[in-house]
Amino acid sequence: MSSHKTSPTTTASDEIIHEKVYEGLTDVAIRGSIGFGVGMLASIVLARGGGGSGARKAITAFGGGVGLGSGWTKCSIEIEELLKGQF
Repeated sequence: MSSHKTSPTTTASDEIIHEKVYEGLTDVAIRGSIGFGVGMLASIVLARGGGGSGARKAITAFGGGVGLGSGWTKCSIEIEELLKGQF
């Protein structure tokens, strides 16, 4: 049996990009959760009436969407800046 050495296929830049994507996805999850929480609290305050369940859902969904969108945008900007420096 011969031992076959494999060379690493990932470079340092690939690892950096992978780390940025991972950090970005965790940031999206955190910001999305915070957005849903803030949206839920805002829906309780803004839609106090008994018939406002549809409004509560809409406000909560809007808050979550804002949180997810802000996390996604931040991740996208960081990756673009990282790639500009490499190419």
